[in-house]
Amino acid sequence: METIGMVRALDKLLDYTASGIGAVAGPMLAPWRARREAAALQIAAQSQADSLRIIAAAQADARDALVSKASDVRGEIDIAETVRQRIQFQEEKRHGNIGSVVGRAAEELGEKEVPDQEPDHDWTARFFNYIQDVSSEEMQSLWAKVLAGEIERPGSVSIRGLSILRNLDQATAKLFQKLCSCCMVTIVAEHKLDARVPSLGHSAGENSLQQFGLSFDELNILNEHGLIISDYNSWYDMKMCIGISTPGLDQQNAILRIPFRFENRYWVLVPSDQRTLGFEYRVSGVALTQAGKDLSQIVECEPVPEYRQALASFFASQNLVMAEVAIPEPHVISSRTPT
Repeated sequence: METIGMVRALDKLLDYTASGIGAVAGPMLAPWRARREAAALQIAAQSQADSLRIIAAAQADARDALVSKASDVRGEIDIAETVRQRIQFQEEKRHGNIGSVVGRAAEELGEKEVPDQEPDHDWTARFFNYIQDVSSEEMQSLWAKVLAGEIERPGSVSIRGLSILRNLDQATAKLFQKLCSCCMVTIVAEHKLDARVPSLGHSAGENSLQQFGLSFDELNILNEHGLIISDYNSWYDMKMCIGISTPGLDQQNAILRIPFRFENRYWVLVPSDQRTLGFEYRVSGVALTQAGKDLSQIVECEPVPEYRQALASFFASQNLVMAEVAIPEPHVISSRTPT
């Protein structure tokens, strides 16, 4: 089996950028590759200032040409030149957008080392085609996280995920952030088995999550963008998070619990004496699609204390306690036979 080596993340970023936009990649990354030098920040700032001056000048020229008095311009405007200037301005703006996203990705990657794998050229072509028209700083930050994540973990966001992200406006991105901030994610060996926002014993389709900013109408928006599945009250069996009996090394039963991630921390569900291990435990709620799971990796979750309290109360009503654990790996809790 071929072993994949590791390389500097910024070198691999250059490969991805070259794959997506060609020879321009080298000059575009020059400011960030010069970070080791004392003047690196000044170089980056000067490059950005030059880009802004070019864009401002192009805007002024286009404005002067288009808003001149009719008596002055009738028969005098060279339409071809006006179109050429507008195209030039658009291309300069697109170049600046790409440079901004690549620069932010460079900052995300820093001095990391990543797998030395050949970029997926279909993926990079789609990615750079999409980001050239992204001007919002917030959306550029999301795209930069996608690029950095793909370089660190190739295949982490599918082409389908890129297409969904392309169609997100800032308001929908904020709504998705809110959903992810309330999401429970069950992970085994870095594979997301399930990701959902529990509806707390009621129906999300009947506004059980409205008080947390996830009303039926807001869920519909996320569904239309392909981020959540259409059944807002689907269920997943979370008995593994409570504990399942498994033979231990001493041939007795051990209790194995699989942690879930919530608010960027890891938790298990500890049963009271009134609850027996091994039974199915259905948790209903709003489930993310596969693309939604992929994109949730780039979202900066924000604590929602009122939902965390409501979730803990819901589990308590089921004779379960949310207990935080330090690491995401499965936990062997006991080597005794559970009662």
